[in-house]
Order: sequence, then structure tokens, then C-alpha cells
Amino acid sequence: MKIENFLLVLASSVGGIVWGANTVIIALYLKSLGLNALTIGAILGSAIIVNTLLSLFWAVLGDAYGRKRFVYLSRGIEGVSFLLLLITPYAYLFTNQGYGLISSILAEKSEDLDKEMAYRSSLNTIFSVIGSLMPIALNYRSIIIVDAILTFLSVLLLIPVKENYKGTKRVTLKISSFKMLGKLSTEAIIGLGAGVLLPMLSLWFNLKFHATASSLSPIYAISEITLAFGTLTSPFLAKALGRIRAIVITHLAAIALLFMIPFSTSLLMAGVIYVMRNVLMNSTGPLMNTLVFKVVKEEERSRANSMLQLLDAIPRSLGPNLTGYLFYIGNLNIPFFITGSLYLIATVLFYSFFKDVKI
Repeated sequence: MKIENFLLVLASSVGGIVWGANTVIIALYLKSLGLNALTIGAILGSAIIVNTLLSLFWAVLGDAYGRKRFVYLSRGIEGVSFLLLLITPYAYLFTNQGYGLISSILAEKSEDLDKEMAYRSSLNTIFSVIGSLMPIALNYRSIIIVDAILTFLSVLLLIPVKENYKGTKRVTLKISSFKMLGKLSTEAIIGLGAGVLLPMLSLWFNLKFHATASSLSPIYAISEITLAFGTLTSPFLAKALGRIRAIVITHLAAIALLFMIPFSTSLLMAGVIYVMRNVLMNSTGPLMNTLVFKVVKEEERSRANSMLQLLDAIPRSLGPNLTGYLFYIGNLNIPFFITGSLYLIATVLFYSFFKDVKI
């Protein structure tokens, strides 16, 4: 792998530490501030839509004028927002923006995008293991400070990278690949399902089994370790089964496991099923990412990717509000069945749209 490509992979992966830590602690950190489940759900849901709209904004500017400068700007705002999170919980609304820009630069330079996307996803996952383990040694506020430092570090890694793409010099939301984006709109259903459950999952473990952040850390860490190896298998699955069939088969298996989690009688049982579900649902993520970049024109990649994120994020942002209400009234299991049903619908539609696509 070329050094510039490696730096791009590393810069887009180091955030895995942040993601891994925050998946465990954010809902619990907000709870420690005295917020109830309704308010926590509202903050997490709003953060999804705010950050996605900001990412679309940076993507439009990136396609028009080059992406690297807007990576610097968006990541800078993220880092400052993490520091402000120590003062106000509402700063979380701005802590995850600008995604898609680095991937677009990588797609421009890559000669084997499937492989480098798999490396990126695997490295991101390995880093998320580190993040998942941080609550064992650090308290909430210390982890948030680390989040800020790593966000600034990801900016420094991009300094040696030369971007060849200069932009169209036209600021526009128009995408000629709109018909293809319509077929990829199953992401909206996936987003709604994910939003219902995943942002509030650590809180579910806490309410169901009285789990603490430190007791959840090993579960999340193991799930990320297995996912790291799983993503490395995605190029081989694509060759053996075909890209579309590989995505669909692994998703169906993951959905079956998801329906089983509410019937768990212990934290250990729930954790084991969660680990298996996580690797099956997400191991073919690099194949989906490459699919998007293959079917979209170079000058539209950032905003097309952000448009898909927006389709995912609008319904995803509604999910935590629903789950916050269900948890508030004491119904802990319905979110699993809602999420599983939505995933199943999305997977069936995805296969019907793309079963004959050869990429």
C-alpha cells in the first residue's frame, strides 16, 4: 500500500477508538449528568441528524473545491465539540461530522478499493477495541478528553497527503447518479432500525442486567476484535458468493440473532449473541462502501455518500426518541423486534434491487 493511502486509511480509522469508547459510555455519561432516558434519546437522535446535515454541507463544498481542506475544518469543529462536551451535554450534537470526505480521497488514489476499504474497516474496528476497553481504566471525562486529542491527531495525519482532485468549482446538490441512489435508499430503513436500538444499547444492558461501563467493555471489545477479522474476509466472500449475495446472506444471519437477544437470561448470554450478530451484520460493510464508490462519478462521490448518510440519518435520528420513551415506560424488549423487522425489510429490498448487478 502506498504511504499516502496508508495515511488516509489510518486517518479515517483512528476515529474507531472514539467510536468504540462512545458506544459504551455516551448514554451512560449523559445519565450520570442526571438526564432521563427521554432526554438522552432526544440528544442522541438529534446528534445523528445534525452531524449528517453538516457532513452533507462539507461534502458539497468538498466536491466543489477539493476535500482535504474541509476535512481539516470539520475535524477541528469535532475536536472542539468534544472539549465542550465536558461543559454541556448538547455539544455532543457536533462531535461526528465530515465523514465521507477522506473516503473520497482514498477512492481517488486507490488501485484496489475493495482491499483498501477492507483494511480501513478492519483497522477502524481494531482501534474500536481499544476504545471499548478504555472505560476499564478511565472515567467518562478522561475518555472525552482522549476523544478530542485523537480527533485533532487524525487531522495531522493528512498533512503529507497530496490531493489531486481540484473540484468542479460548482456548489450543487445535483447528482446524476440519482436513480442509483434511489436503489440504495434501503439505507433509510437500515438507519431507522439501527437508530431504534444501537445508540441506546448500552443503556439497555444497564437497565436489563445492571451492567456498568466497565463490565460492558469486554463485550464491546470482543465484538470489535471479531469484526476486525470478519471485515478482512469480505473480499474473499465477494469472490466466492458475489458482492450482493455476500451482503444479503450475512445480514439475514445477523437478523436471526438479533431477534434472540431479548430472550437472554444473563449478561453473558446477551453479550455472546450480540458479538455474533455484530460481526455478521457489519463484516461486509467494505463491500457496500465500494459498491457506492463504483456506481457514482468521481466528482459526485462526497455528496453522494453524504446523501446516503442523510437517507440513513433522518430515520435513524428518530429511533432513540422512540426507544427512550419505551425504556422510560419500562418496555425494554420491543426495540429489538422493531429493529429486526426493519432490517429484514431493507435486506429483502436491497437484494431485489441489486441481485443482477455485477460489480
